Amino acid sequence: MDQLTKELAKTLLPPRDERQAKWAFGRALLCCGSTAMPGAAVMSIRAALRSGVGLCVLASVPEVLAAMPAAAPECILCAMPKGPSGSISERGLPALLKEAERCGALLCGCGLTVCNDTRVLVREILECYEGTLVLDADALNIVAEEPDMLERAAGRVLLTPHGHELARLLGGKTVCTAAEFAAKYRVTLLCKGGVSDVIVPGGPLYRLDSPNSGMAKGGSGDVLSGLIAGLAAQGLIPEKAAALGAFVHAEAGRLAREKLGPRAMLPSDVTACIGAVFLELE
Repeated sequence: MDQLTKELAKTLLPPRDERQAKWAFGRALLCCGSTAMPGAAVMSIRAALRSGVGLCVLASVPEVLAAMPAAAPECILCAMPKGPSGSISERGLPALLKEAERCGALLCGCGLTVCNDTRVLVREILECYEGTLVLDADALNIVAEEPDMLERAAGRVLLTPHGHELARLLGGKTVCTAAEFAAKYRVTLLCKGGVSDVIVPGGPLYRLDSPNSGMAKGGSGDVLSGLIAGLAAQGLIPEKAAALGAFVHAEAGRLAREKLGPRAMLPSDVTACIGAVFLELE
């Protein structure tokens, strides 16, 4: 297993041609947010926009989209009908899948809530979307209810669980190991924590040892997932997008900690430091 260092992270950076237009740098779709958790969409889309991706689309309910002109004016809005839980209704699937056809990566789960609409959404996206699919938060909770749905995935799948989410995915009492899970379902895992591992079907690939209690706050995972989706949309395969995203996220967290300390720093402060990390790598 390789340790994630600055030198290794540099080799993972997606190339940039200064003469190219926005379409050359990918298009990411984020399916995030609900009336109860609009901030998850804000944090994930802001991080995705900092990744270097050319275009970012947010698919969400009207209440979430209403905040975007002020919170993230650079993103494209894809309005979805609202279900009884305040999350995206399954009635929005045709429009969502049509938009997804234009996007190289799709992030699903942040702030969606666990409900029947979201269950249908996750299942249909898995079966129909052929790009790189990043599943986080409530999408992981739904997959944990029925892991075998991963066997029907049309594209490449990256799961980004923290410790509790990983335990649920593995069966609560560790029915299998993370490496066995990745091999069985042919997915990539980013197991997040003070020590984070990127695991592929062949076993653990990268490790990042970067503890920071300032990152142990709601919203940190939304930032990381948005960043990873933006990198995947630029053409990085799941394990490289996960590794580079985890490194940049950790380094941005270190910078935020140095400025504000672990108690006061927020996930939005981490996003604000992403640019400085990329400058250092480049």
